[in-house]
Amino acid sequence: MTFIRVFQLKILKLSQYCHFELSWGKGLTISAKLDYPTSLEISYADWRQAYLNCYENLRGKVVKKGKIKAPPQDWQGKLREAEACFLSEFHLWLRNKQLYEIRETIADAARDIPNSDNHWVDVLLTCNTPELARLPWEAWEINTKLSAPGTRTIRLARVPDNIRYATISPVRRKARVLAILGDDKGLDFEEDKQALRGFSNVAEVKFTGWQPGKDIAQLKQEIAEKICDRKGWDILFFAGHSNETSDTGGELSIAPQVSIAIKDIVQPLQQARDRGLQFAIFNSCSGISIAESLIDLGLPQVAVMREPIHNQVAQEFLVQFLNSLAEYKDVHEALLDACAFLKEQKNLTYPSTYLIPSLFRHPQSELFRLEPFGVWHSIKSWLPTKKEGVYLVAFLTLSIIPPVQDFLLEPRLLLQSAYRQFTQGTENVLPPPNQQSPVLLVQIDKKSLAEDKVRLVNERYMDYGYLSRIVDKLVQRNARLIGVDYILDRDKEQPDNSIKLKQSIDKAINKGTWFVWGANEADKEGISPDIANLNQSMAGDINLYDWYVELPKNNCSDTCPFAYLLALSDCLLSQDIYNTNLLQPQLSTTNFRDSVVSSINTKDKQTDFLKELKFPAINNFFQWFQPIIDYSIPPKQAYETISACELLGSCTPTPAIAQKDLKSKILIIAAGGYKQAGVNKKGEDNAYIPLPVAFWRGAKGWNDWFNGEKSFTGGEAHAYTVHHLLNQHLVVPIPNFFMVLVGAVLGKIIRKILQHHPRGVRLGLIGFGTTTVVYVFVSLQVYISLAVLVPIVFPLAVLGNYLRLALGKK
Repeated sequence: MTFIRVFQLKILKLSQYCHFELSWGKGLTISAKLDYPTSLEISYADWRQAYLNCYENLRGKVVKKGKIKAPPQDWQGKLREAEACFLSEFHLWLRNKQLYEIRETIADAARDIPNSDNHWVDVLLTCNTPELARLPWEAWEINTKLSAPGTRTIRLARVPDNIRYATISPVRRKARVLAILGDDKGLDFEEDKQALRGFSNVAEVKFTGWQPGKDIAQLKQEIAEKICDRKGWDILFFAGHSNETSDTGGELSIAPQVSIAIKDIVQPLQQARDRGLQFAIFNSCSGISIAESLIDLGLPQVAVMREPIHNQVAQEFLVQFLNSLAEYKDVHEALLDACAFLKEQKNLTYPSTYLIPSLFRHPQSELFRLEPFGVWHSIKSWLPTKKEGVYLVAFLTLSIIPPVQDFLLEPRLLLQSAYRQFTQGTENVLPPPNQQSPVLLVQIDKKSLAEDKVRLVNERYMDYGYLSRIVDKLVQRNARLIGVDYILDRDKEQPDNSIKLKQSIDKAINKGTWFVWGANEADKEGISPDIANLNQSMAGDINLYDWYVELPKNNCSDTCPFAYLLALSDCLLSQDIYNTNLLQPQLSTTNFRDSVVSSINTKDKQTDFLKELKFPAINNFFQWFQPIIDYSIPPKQAYETISACELLGSCTPTPAIAQKDLKSKILIIAAGGYKQAGVNKKGEDNAYIPLPVAFWRGAKGWNDWFNGEKSFTGGEAHAYTVHHLLNQHLVVPIPNFFMVLVGAVLGKIIRKILQHHPRGVRLGLIGFGTTTVVYVFVSLQVYISLAVLVPIVFPLAVLGNYLRLALGKK
């Protein structure tokens, strides 16, 4: 995107001083009064004389044929000396402290915008006398505090003192160029023609002008008719001799000894303006009065040479200018590129010529630039219309709002659950329904608290003595991996129970049991070192985002998800790697989690899968491509549950699992739905039951959902996540944002098909209905077969909206 800030600068020469007035924004102005030094007039006159002495074969009054004059004197050296003296005097005058505020205001604007080719501060300069107009204001070093690239963010264009006509909006078409070739006496237009023919790749170029033997009256008529051609022109180009005149607006030499004044072609020029003429370039001499006359007539921009210009310099300038214009730069930037080329690469051959070109512009005009045409134009019809664009932006905006994504995800998984039950779809889901899950969730629920008479500390925090009993019981059943979904940092509030728990943990670790403790690693909350040593056990972050699987970041260097550590530990223990000294917790003397993560160096497929899991970088900004927790799988297939009191044998009935060996199980001790459970506040661990889980729980689940009961716990979410990681079952959602774009493309195709179809309404409705049924079925099956969640609502809504717009009038 191009950013432009515009200032208007008027300079009035009144007797022996100049009045500067800078205006911008909503009525903001700064003015300054500055003496006009006689030394500046003298240095300009000296420089101009040296310039004219140095060059001949100028595109103005012809002295004699030739290229670079070869006089007995070193005219180039004298010109460089005169240029240095003149510019020194010019810059010294403009650095006067009286202009400090004006300079700083413009410079500050340049500093406030990015230093880019598409960001500019434009200064529109108006001078009231020819003496001021002939000065090279484009060389004004306004932004002296910035580096060289930064100074180019300021560009100066000229505005005539009098403008009587407004500009006309450009006509959208492939650019058309009218090239008028005038009197070529002493000149050679071959390079001009070649440059323009090369420009025909991006614009239509037509030539007209004098040829030997052509009738002069016919020539004038032909030029006038060409200028006001009914098809219109975007660019008017003139090459030849020209001169300033005070009364006729400048003269163009169109044939030997024949000139045509601007005032003689005012009417054709006005017609050309009304038909879209946007820019004129006069690659000829002394064009100030020509430019001012054309801007006065309402032309948007005109490029001219303020002084006489050497034939080869004019050609070099044209080639560079057209090259930049063909790169779709605006005319001012193209002119700056051409001047920079003359200064940086041709200054030794053609000194001072970079000071000659100027751009005049209408203050209300936008800078002209070529627009891409051809293939791009052919696909413009596929771009959204204004109304389509409004709807598309609305859909895209909604698609990236997380609450909207979550709102649509829940019923999507409910539909998936029903489809899974109907088709008995178990692809990519292990273990099969007839096998038990390795995940056992030990729930400290309301029944356990009541039966075992557990008293919560401060009416909120778990009794560590009760946890000690559960750990002892699990170790008796040969548990080798235990996760505790509690943050155990309240040891000071129950010192005796803390000692009991520590003893139970130490005993279990000495038997080789691995522990993963719950932690809030972002807030540095975790198990007290007086209860467990993290050199012999691990801490995992228990924070959950309702619908998404938490994945590790940076190889678990700073934080590591609780469920991920449980799955990884189970994989390693299943390979008996824990028999090595490195991974025996009772022998470990360094951070045990770091040891476990760094030990992943195995060809085991499951472990390699966990090793390669990484948090998608884009999820720092959007919830895109992060795997979801697949609640469409029945809870009983993902994990088993047992109440703590059932495990301890203090309540009935006692399930069979309470008596079995637990060596092959991943044990998660977690809150089971009592109202005080939570890390930062009571009840935080309990959530509203997800629709798909309510579906699987049947009547009780639906009753909880309709009554708004918070009957789904964080422990259950962790159990689902462990199941997914163990079975490499990560369902990746395709972002709604992308599917909205796909729907927009398909909708545009359908709209173009139906636009002129005689039975468009019927065809559209039948097609949309069929598409909906097929798309929903394919999306549901792709979910099961490929573990990819394809959104349904957004793409169908976008498609339906395009159909509505297409059939609205019908």
